[in-house]
Amino acid sequence: MLELVKLVLKFLIHRRMRTFLTTLGICIGVALVFSLISINRGMTEAINEQLEALGADVVTITPKLVMGGFFGKSFSQEEVEAVNRLSAVDQATGIYYTSLPVKIKGEEYYLPVAGIETEIAEKVFEDIESFRIYRGRYFRKGETGKVVVGYDIWDRYGADVGSQIEVAGKRYRVIGVLAETGNREDDSSLYMNVEELWDIMNTEDEYLMIIAKMREMNTEPVKRVLKRIRGKEDFDVLTPENIKEKTSQILGIINLVFLAVASISIVVGAIGVANTMYIAVLERVREIGIMKAVGAKNHQILFLFLLESGFLGLVGGIVGIFLGYGVASAFGYAARMAGLKTLRPVISAELFLLSAFISFGVGVLAGVFPARWASKLQPVEALRYE
Repeated sequence: MLELVKLVLKFLIHRRMRTFLTTLGICIGVALVFSLISINRGMTEAINEQLEALGADVVTITPKLVMGGFFGKSFSQEEVEAVNRLSAVDQATGIYYTSLPVKIKGEEYYLPVAGIETEIAEKVFEDIESFRIYRGRYFRKGETGKVVVGYDIWDRYGADVGSQIEVAGKRYRVIGVLAETGNREDDSSLYMNVEELWDIMNTEDEYLMIIAKMREMNTEPVKRVLKRIRGKEDFDVLTPENIKEKTSQILGIINLVFLAVASISIVVGAIGVANTMYIAVLERVREIGIMKAVGAKNHQILFLFLLESGFLGLVGGIVGIFLGYGVASAFGYAARMAGLKTLRPVISAELFLLSAFISFGVGVLAGVFPARWASKLQPVEALRYE
């Protein structure tokens, strides 16, 4: 066994350029598989973290999307109160949101602004991780002229508790800072009394979302009461499980598409290995004849060439693993720079071993026919081969 391994390594090193070019296809395929699986796992974990932060008993109600990708008819105060009166609902609140110019310490930024019912919102949000207070406090009953800001507005822009900021030209005092969620949009959002936001936007009695904290996770009464008021079911009622299921389906489809592309690359690499092994057999027909003449068995010749093709696959796989690791790490860094701090590729020892096993296995399979052909050569014919 040791002699065979030494012989295989000698052949591979002697033909370095051929070895490099042969393993390139498998290298790219394994790199794609490694990076895509790790990124997909990271996206899945990030989504699960966000859903856990949302709370297992919280339901989100939004208008359905209409043509052009816009949301349909918004919700009214009557509809929010109707949902709030349901026995299955502990507390419900409406949210109106938009983006507005916000001036902080003389610098102006365009930030997401959400208007909430400050008198009841805290009870709805108390178990939601993304609304946990980090500094200061939340709104008190009837309080106006105050805002609560996301973590990034405090950390990056310097809007601390007690400071004054301007929203669309009107002055407000910061009374609280929310804890960091890792989601850039949430961490860059600003929250204020919905009636004050309506005044700024010159509208009233309009909510773009309803958040309901449930006593029991039964959404049918919510659907029935909203359908009765609106006349049709032109809204979506999303539970954490619904969101998780839909996102998992989307991620699964994306993963399948990318893995199909990576598989094509691996197949092309395997064809390259098979072609190289046929050439290697042709180049060493006389050597095979000599080995058989001095007592080498068919299975030893077969194993020699299978081992060589397996090593070709393994070398490509190892390089591909490091390349895939680099791609996944670069993706994680780019995600952090973009403010998606929860989006981290998941790289495990099992993924390293699986990638190495796949590359070695592909190499072995690609070398089966050339190796079998070599093992069947007759010594006399092989020795006469030119």
